[in-house]
Amino acid sequence: MSKHHTVFRALYEAHVDFVWRNLRRLGIPESDTPDKTQEVFVVAHRHFAQFEDRGHGPRAWLFQIVLRVASEARRHKKRHPEDADGGVAQDRQSISADQTGAIARREAMAELDRALATIDVGRRSVLVLHEVEEMTAPEIAESLSIPLNTVYSRLRVARLELEQALRNSGEYPAMRETSIRAGGTR
Repeated sequence: MSKHHTVFRALYEAHVDFVWRNLRRLGIPESDTPDKTQEVFVVAHRHFAQFEDRGHGPRAWLFQIVLRVASEARRHKKRHPEDADGGVAQDRQSISADQTGAIARREAMAELDRALATIDVGRRSVLVLHEVEEMTAPEIAESLSIPLNTVYSRLRVARLELEQALRNSGEYPAMRETSIRAGGTR
């Protein structure tokens, strides 16, 4: 096994959950997330030789790829809608009675995902990187190649939009209990 392959495999192992989580937060349905995660790493592998760590590790670089893959998936979905119900029926499962806590958390995370989906992707990206991935504003500015003041502005507006979306859904009190950093199912 080549050193390049070993290093890339370590990158994959260390960051697959990060990629998965952020694809979900950027609106990729759970059923498509495995394929889109693979797509992110195929792109990353193809461009791995050009990767340059600027002090933030590979997360910033991978997030740029995640953004492109999620954006392309949304554009494709708009041109080729498949699920008449938006995939709601596909997500329904029968669940045993002893899983009520897990169900409540899953429903809260689904509500959070729906609320996040109402936020413009530029603002949502900043919010997810800051709140879920705990990146600093300067790290976000560098990863997304935007001015620092734009990061602060987008973060402020995204927080307000998220709060409003959760209030409109009637789930706001329940969501206070569920931190956005919970990360979802992966």
